[in-house]
Amino acid sequence: MTFRGVLITLFCIAFSAGWFFSRLQGTFDRFILILFLVVFLFLLVTLISRRVRFQIRTAFQKPQKMQENTWFDDLLDEIYIQVSRSHSEKLQRESDVKELAARSEAVLDHMVEGVAVTDTKGHVLLHNKSFCRFFPDESRIVGESLGLLAKKAGIDDLIEEVLSGNRPVHTEVTYSGGLSKTWSLLGIRTLGDGGPRSGYGIFLFYDLTEMRRLERVRKDFVANVSHEIRTPLTSISGFAEALIDGAIDNPETARSFLEIIVNQSHRLNSIVTDLLHLATLESGKASLTVKPVYLSAQVGSILEAVRSLAREKNITLEVEINPPTLMYETDEGKMNLVLSNLLDNALKYTPEGGRVHIGAQLLQGRVEITVGDSGIGIPKEDLSRIFERFYRVDRARSREMGGTGLGLSIVKHVLELLRGDIRVKSTPGEGSVFTVSLPYK
Repeated sequence: MTFRGVLITLFCIAFSAGWFFSRLQGTFDRFILILFLVVFLFLLVTLISRRVRFQIRTAFQKPQKMQENTWFDDLLDEIYIQVSRSHSEKLQRESDVKELAARSEAVLDHMVEGVAVTDTKGHVLLHNKSFCRFFPDESRIVGESLGLLAKKAGIDDLIEEVLSGNRPVHTEVTYSGGLSKTWSLLGIRTLGDGGPRSGYGIFLFYDLTEMRRLERVRKDFVANVSHEIRTPLTSISGFAEALIDGAIDNPETARSFLEIIVNQSHRLNSIVTDLLHLATLESGKASLTVKPVYLSAQVGSILEAVRSLAREKNITLEVEINPPTLMYETDEGKMNLVLSNLLDNALKYTPEGGRVHIGAQLLQGRVEITVGDSGIGIPKEDLSRIFERFYRVDRARSREMGGTGLGLSIVKHVLELLRGDIRVKSTPGEGSVFTVSLPYK
């Protein structure tokens, strides 16, 4: 029943009661009728007041349930509409804020760049996860002065410049705290409400260390290739010109010059061949022909190729393969490159009367092959770079021995293709041990 219906019913009851009241003559009858009306009105008012309270409470706490009420809609219709609308708008705003916060957090936390937002005094208000990588030693960042944090990297002046002006500032700095790092830093101050201290500072940090390292490696590679190729070409050209100028008339001198030309052409051919191997491996187009290989037979054939050099230097070759019938699945041609380069280096850098040892065993489901020597060893500071192209510990001595400086780089790339890895331990003056680990099957 609607509120209008209730009013009409009450009016009819009141009219009927008044009519009966005017008909009654006795005082007792009037008393009974008045008592009846008082009790009736009391019950009615109590019912209405409870209903009203229920409606109002429902309207504020659960406005969506107001749609189920019908008898009081005409009285609380406007209240319901306003409360329901306010409640819906509040829920929508909360949902929008949560969604925006989630999106912003997802974007910031998945950025490679470190992002920090500061007030105009330089105190950090907000930062993403990547920002912590730039200052890993700091346990607390929010609330701290970005200038003090960055002072260790020597970029506090740039931060001050950003916060004191309204133009973006971009710079690149090299930070030498522990390991050398190169950072790119972009900073800008946002405009606020126009006040002198309004706005925020937004700073973007990007780690350029690996990029600069790769650029340095590329530049070194180009320079090294040019130098390595120029050396044999210069020798070939020089001795050929000497022959043309008359040395060819002296048979002994001519033969000596021709031998040098042949040796230098072989060296040039080795460089080009190794470069082609590297180019193929790095291009990702190298194919694998995997088949079962007996390691003893593979090592034996490689040793036959270097045995003459070992005899010339009186170097003892030791082989220990456990079990002797060890067989594994690999690309035999590419593994020959690995073992040949490791054995070649071991023999070249081991002095006369030394020892070269080749061992192999199964260890935790992998084949481990070791090539050790009693040679000159590798200084600790050079161990991390020996697999770089054209890197030599002793350049002059390496060239005298005919090395191209590409052997270990080829070894590393081949092992990556075969899902293997290589480790090295070395002590200067005592020798080196290279350990190759490969999947058994």
